[in-house]
Amino acid sequence: MSTALSLQIDSDLESVELVAKAVRALCSDRLDETMLNDVELSVVEAVNNVIKHGYHGKRGSSVEIKVGLRNDRVVIDILDQAPPMPEGVTASKPAPFQFDPESIEDLPESGMGLALIQMTMDEVSYSSEAGVNRLSLTKLFARQ
Repeated sequence: MSTALSLQIDSDLESVELVAKAVRALCSDRLDETMLNDVELSVVEAVNNVIKHGYHGKRGSSVEIKVGLRNDRVVIDILDQAPPMPEGVTASKPAPFQFDPESIEDLPESGMGLALIQMTMDEVSYSSEAGVNRLSLTKLFARQ
């Protein structure tokens, strides 16, 4: 059994909340609260990264989010036409966060998004072909 949803938004940070709500609602029957939070966090981080870093915060470009529910997993593809990410960015393991969580003023302001995505999702892959970037995020319903 498979269910799919496709969303297309403008590269506007105000649209990201709507994407998060839609993805969460679609997955709510299959994932527990912790997994829903992981998926929502990853989608928000990924779409924010496209808008902030790929499109440099400029409106007027397209971001497409495809969500596929399968029997054992949810697969989310984020597609855009921004310049591609540097090669090997998603292949490397995230470095442990180097900050004191007790010191709010010392928290890093950027560079944590991709590491959070890799920590919360079971599979992360990236490709860029013919001007289209695809970040694919997979969350398994049950660890095998």
